[in-house]
Amino acid sequence: MTNDAFECDLASQAEIRDDDRTMVWAAQRDPQTAGRLYDKYYGEIFGYIYHSTLDRTATEDLTSNVFLAAFRHLGRYRWRQIPFRAWLYRIATNEIRMHCRRHKCDQAASLRMQRDSQDCAPAAGERPAAEEEYRLLHRALLALRQKYRTVIVLRYFEGKTMAEIAEITGAREGTIKSQLHRGLAQLQEILVRWGVLAEQQE
Repeated sequence: MTNDAFECDLASQAEIRDDDRTMVWAAQRDPQTAGRLYDKYYGEIFGYIYHSTLDRTATEDLTSNVFLAAFRHLGRYRWRQIPFRAWLYRIATNEIRMHCRRHKCDQAASLRMQRDSQDCAPAAGERPAAEEEYRLLHRALLALRQKYRTVIVLRYFEGKTMAEIAEITGAREGTIKSQLHRGLAQLQEILVRWGVLAEQQE
């Protein structure tokens, strides 16, 4: 059963790539057909950027920037390097990184983490509502370094495989596994500090 599911997943990915290849080929020859690629991937890229910034206004702007950059350079895109979807995610990752540099996301998030550790932590013996936990999880994500946040969002919010994350980030799978491990450990430390998770006993 597992093998059947794996084969179906591979077949599905192959169909997506073949479909993308056809649409990219058409868009490179007729820019008006690029709208099909935009319609197909706008929601996916928007979600990835929002999970990485938690800023809807910034997400709208950055998503627009991603597609403007992609279509501007579509003529130079070569399929043999990475799939189109991974290429879009790579552009989005760069946009997120530049946004955070401009707005000092990591430093601001660290300050919020310190400030909110008392304001947002639940009272002793109580657990916050699911919505509050979700909000705190995202705030904790913003407190992580960019490289850790990127792989966690791609893996657990976007459902990407290690191979897909490697295509998007350009890093080796071993490096990605290491970053995931460290990022999740730091995320857990923050959530324990805020009282969202119970501290594990030795």
